Amino acid sequence: MQRWSQHRHQLRLIHEISITPLLDVVLVLLFVFMLAAPLLQDARSLQLPFAGEGAAGAAPKDVVTLTIDASQNLSLSGRKIPFSALGDELQTLLRERPKLGVLVQIHRDLPVQLLVDVMGTLKKAGVQKTSVATADKSQPGT
Repeated sequence: MQRWSQHRHQLRLIHEISITPLLDVVLVLLFVFMLAAPLLQDARSLQLPFAGEGAAGAAPKDVVTLTIDASQNLSLSGRKIPFSALGDELQTLLRERPKLGVLVQIHRDLPVQLLVDVMGTLKKAGVQKTSVATADKSQPGT
């Protein structure tokens, strides 16, 4: 009989819940969110890099310059135009000169999203040759 009672004590059920696996999951989730939080910040805080003198590559022969100043004013070959008319102006120029290239000179402190919007407009207009240059505050003409 004694043997039977000892065996009963060995088969005792555990009535407690172990929280160690739960803590492991919580800590892993905390770590993942801490790493992901900086990636979810607004992309408009990015600054465009400044290109040095030797960064220019081979330029096409027929080029127009699209300048975007610090106040986000656009000028195409020295003539100010609104952003809404940019696509139509470029399509008109492309009909006259099909191998036209566009040099986009954008102020360095402007949001990157503005450059993305301009490049999307260039693509929709059919411009195939583009180049981007940034202007620093200290440079003339900015």
